[in-house]
Amino acid sequence: MSDRRGGYRHGVHKKLAEGIGGVLVGAALVLLVRGLLRKRQPAKSATDETDTLTTSAAAQPDPR
Repeated sequence: MSDRRGGYRHGVHKKLAEGIGGVLVGAALVLLVRGLLRKRQPAKSATDETDTLTTSAAAQPDPR
């Protein structure tokens, strides 16, 4: 009789487990990178965006 305690798992179950594990690790890496990039960029508030829109509109000449 063969001893299967330390044997390798082959077949569909192994491939499914490896695929699911790869997807989870990939998703975790994407979330980690997104979180790091968001911390580096200063957050713009809504007032900053409206100020830039009004100043850029005021700086442009009338197209008529």
